[in-house]
Amino acid sequence: MPILILTATAFEQQTLRDQLTHPAQQEIAHNTWTRGILGNRPVILIEGGIGLVNTAHALTVALQQINPELVIQTGIGGAYLQANLNIGDLVLATEENYAELGVITPQGWHPADEIGIPVLKTDRDYFNTYPLDTNLVSEAKQALQRVQESVSTGPFVTVQQCSGRTDVGNTLSHRFNAICENMEGVAAAQICLQYNIPFIELRAISNQVEDRNKESWNIPLALERAQTATSKLIQALS
Repeated sequence: MPILILTATAFEQQTLRDQLTHPAQQEIAHNTWTRGILGNRPVILIEGGIGLVNTAHALTVALQQINPELVIQTGIGGAYLQANLNIGDLVLATEENYAELGVITPQGWHPADEIGIPVLKTDRDYFNTYPLDTNLVSEAKQALQRVQESVSTGPFVTVQQCSGRTDVGNTLSHRFNAICENMEGVAAAQICLQYNIPFIELRAISNQVEDRNKESWNIPLALERAQTATSKLIQALS
C-alpha cells in the first residue's frame, strides 16, 4: 500500500517530487497527483489546495480510490509565541482543532459543544478536537530523532484566517494549549478518522504568530525543512 503525502501547495512538495523515481503525474478532480517511489516506498503526492474544504475534498476523493498505509500531511505553519519555537523548527501534531467552530456570545466564544450537535460521531462524539494516535506520533518522533532531526510535539489549531495579530494568536494558543496554526490540518485529521486511516501531521515553522511582519518570515527554510524531514520520516518509519 502506498503512503499518501498531502500538501496544500506545490511549493510544499516540490522537493519531494524531485526525489521520486518513476514519477507519474495525473489530474484528478482538479488536484495534481504524483505517484512514484521515494527511497524504497511507493508514495502518492497530492496537492490539495489551501483551506478546509479543499483539503477535505482532495483527501476524500483519494480515500475513495485507494487504501493508503498512512497519510502524512506536511507543510509550513505559524508558531504561537508561548511555544518558544524558532523559525525552521519541526513540529508534529498530537491533536488538531477547529479554531473558530462554535458560538460567539456577549460573554465570549464557546466551543462547538455549545451547539450540541457532533461534527463527527463514531464510537464517541467529536466537536472541535481531533486527537492523533499517540503511539503513531511517538513512533514518528522517535523515527525523526534516529535520523538526527529534532522535533517538538503538541496540539495544532486550524484557522480560516491567518492570525496576523499577536493578541489573536495568544488567544488561540491559550484556548487550545496549542503550539502552532495552519489552514488545513483538522480537515485531514477528521477525514482520516472517518476512514480509519493512520494520520501524521508534520510541519516546519515559517513564522511567529504575532503582529504581521513578513520581513521576519523564512518560508524557503520552512519548505526545505518540512520536506527533508518528511522524506527522512518515510524512510525511518518501521
